[in-house]
Amino acid sequence: MQVTDTVVSFEVEVVDGEGIPVPALEVGARYLYPEAPRTWSSEYTDGEGCARFCDSHIEAPVEVCLFVGDDECGSFALADGGRFLLEM
Repeated sequence: MQVTDTVVSFEVEVVDGEGIPVPALEVGARYLYPEAPRTWSSEYTDGEGCARFCDSHIEAPVEVCLFVGDDECGSFALADGGRFLLEM
């Protein structure tokens, strides 16, 4: 039996209350799968407030829950190439 990974990439843009990008902020992602246990990854926003995720998964995740620090920012349906906007 051959095991293949599913690669999913997406972006998270983080802005403050005035719409200004927030750089150097750690964004966490918790992935929910149909069968596999949940996994985590994190990335930092760049100078334009964008964190880019590109992770291999044992099966395609159906949902991602985003975090900034200890704050849960919501759960979202996940599709490859998606883009999410978080206002902090």
